[in-house]
Amino acid sequence: MDFKKIINAAMIPAGILIAISVGSTVIGAIPVLSVLLCCLGLPILIVNAAVLGWAGYEAVKKHGLDLVGGVLTGGLAGFAGALVGGIISFVFGMIGFGADVAMGGDVGNAALGGAGGVFVIIIGIATGTVLGLILGAIGAFVAGMKK
Repeated sequence: MDFKKIINAAMIPAGILIAISVGSTVIGAIPVLSVLLCCLGLPILIVNAAVLGWAGYEAVKKHGLDLVGGVLTGGLAGFAGALVGGIISFVFGMIGFGADVAMGGDVGNAALGGAGGVFVIIIGIATGTVLGLILGAIGAFVAGMKK
């Protein structure tokens, strides 16, 4: 198993997932544009799934990895995208909680929101990694069938 090839194959898909996540977080932080995310939620999910499948496909086709390499590439891309996206969302959330407390909001609610944010990051990372593994396997399998 060539982990250097797996990391190289996962770089572009992970970058795309991170860009989508950062864009969604920034759009969600702007009150006027946050309504836009209601309409874009399902298309963003479909694009993320396509990117994870593509990660496994490209790992086999372009980087010469096998099925396991495609699975690990999808999992790594999903993990990286979920980790960075979760941290950025958490930071934006903490800024919002801090602004709320500064304006006279309840500190207890901010603390609960922070703890909930950490819990959501953990769930998001696990979900992103598992989806990456599954969709990477599908992409690698499809690429292997076309040989």
